[in-house]
Amino acid sequence: MTYPSPTQIPVTLIAGYLGAGKTTLVNKLLNSKKLPANTAVLVNDFGDINIDESLIRGASNDGTVIGLSNGCICCSISNDLSKALDELHGLEVEHVIMETSGVAEPARVWQHCHYPGFTPMACVVLIDASSYAARCQDKYVGSLVRAQAAQAHLHVVSKADLNPGFELHHLTPQLSSQDPDLIDTVLRWQHADDATFNDHFLTTQPSFRAHTWHQEETIARTSLETLLNNLSESVQRVKGWVDTFEGIYIVSKVGSRAAMIELRENQPPTAMLGLVIITYGDAGSILESIEHAGAFASGQITMTLSS
Repeated sequence: MTYPSPTQIPVTLIAGYLGAGKTTLVNKLLNSKKLPANTAVLVNDFGDINIDESLIRGASNDGTVIGLSNGCICCSISNDLSKALDELHGLEVEHVIMETSGVAEPARVWQHCHYPGFTPMACVVLIDASSYAARCQDKYVGSLVRAQAAQAHLHVVSKADLNPGFELHHLTPQLSSQDPDLIDTVLRWQHADDATFNDHFLTTQPSFRAHTWHQEETIARTSLETLLNNLSESVQRVKGWVDTFEGIYIVSKVGSRAAMIELRENQPPTAMLGLVIITYGDAGSILESIEHAGAFASGQITMTLSS
């Protein structure tokens, strides 16, 4: 086994399909006393990360880098990974934890981690016990879900309580997301080499889109429930904050399973209210579902390509 050069910063990838629990794991890392000082955590979007207010020490001018009271920093990847790594290289960073997109192949991100001054250390892939088998059989996304699992150096099985009999038939080492040694294991996991990655690339990748609804007016909770219950099967993930007459709710939907939790503290700023709906295929059915909910206007939906 080879270890990173003292002059190179090791990078640990946190990967897995949409809704598998990547953000939950990142939150655990950020709030853990075991996370060493001078660790950088790269994330897709601060909107997904619930960093305890007491941990936040300061923010950069553009809002992409946040200083934490434990000596770590949290940086938004946005669309420019090279720029993010360049910024980190100018800081006293000793380890990078990087959350990948839920629709990305970890092996492709791994290649980009061979960036001057950095070296990939391990790829940790979250496996959702409640939906993994069904996702693998899906004609649209099955190949991607299987590839993500095949490209892992360590599997972390999440949501096993929703499927107690789940078994992951892979030779790759695995542990539960509830394992008391989870944080230590993720931080220390070291892969010998990346030669096997080349065998698992997908020749064609599924096409995903991210549909963003920016909330402008308070709505009824029943309208929100109607929307979540009537989205098409192409919807893979829904997440965000919504202001209703009954209160502000954090909304999450993975497949057919939806959750709405009222926020009584740490409410998001108005500019962050809304939903991100990630789908494969055409956007038309999403617009129809939103219009059917009654309190949503189709003109408020903006479409952007997901990575």
